[in-house]
Amino acid sequence: MKRFWIAALFVLTLALACGTPQEAEVQDTPAPTVPAAAVPAPTEKPDTVVFEEPAPSLLPTLPPTPTPTPEPTPVPPLMGIKIGLDPGHQQRADINTEPIAPNEEKTKMKCSSGTRGIVTGIYEYEVNLAVGLKLKALLEENGATVFITRTTHDVNISNRERAEFFNENAVDLAVRLHCNGTDDTSVRGAFMLLPSKERTAFYSENNRAAAAIIEQYCRETGLEMRKRNGITYSSSQTGFNWCTRPIVCIEMGHMSNETEDLLLTSDTFQDKMAVGILKGILAYFDPDEASGGGNP
Repeated sequence: MKRFWIAALFVLTLALACGTPQEAEVQDTPAPTVPAAAVPAPTEKPDTVVFEEPAPSLLPTLPPTPTPTPEPTPVPPLMGIKIGLDPGHQQRADINTEPIAPNEEKTKMKCSSGTRGIVTGIYEYEVNLAVGLKLKALLEENGATVFITRTTHDVNISNRERAEFFNENAVDLAVRLHCNGTDDTSVRGAFMLLPSKERTAFYSENNRAAAAIIEQYCRETGLEMRKRNGITYSSSQTGFNWCTRPIVCIEMGHMSNETEDLLLTSDTFQDKMAVGILKGILAYFDPDEASGGGNP
């Protein structure tokens, strides 16, 4: 038994002397750092683009649509034409006198207020201006340049001054607008009054203009045409004798006649009067307009 304990003690001593081998401690070692520039970027392959040929069209090839040529703007028939208008008379008469013609001693009243409607009591100067303003607008719509002696009743313009106004503006045609009055109330109709041959350098032009105007005026209004061919002459009209341009006067009807007084003072009938004179002026400057052209 004693040997057993000695032997055990010997073994224990030997174990303590030699010690128990320890396992080596394992440490994590970081991987070496490589600069980013040194690492080559992965090469990407570009996407492959596939072009497909379009299927052939089954529709026929049409020629290109031609660009339309714009229509030329029509030139107004009276473009470049200068028209003078004189709505006759005025609200207050001027009883002072003036020579009826250059280098003549004979004189006449500078301007009267005209006649008056036998039924309506409306004055001639009112009708003359109403028609004159309507006619002015129509002429301008058709391209004319219009010179009008007055646009209101309250003026004082002598007949000589009205004629000289047309001279100063070198009008191509002057048209005086009047209504007539007589003691015979049965007399009716319209006519043209012109300067006599010895009083104008435009006798032929005046006659052509007068013939065109009275024809169209009577056709448009339905009024009777008075005088021979609707034309008569005067050598004593101050408004004619001082004018050195083509000039005519239309007596648009008789305010001394009951029927015509009612017509001449009607606004709607005055529209017809203005259109009739316009058509006559158009026919004078362009015979092709005689059939109703222009822009009434």
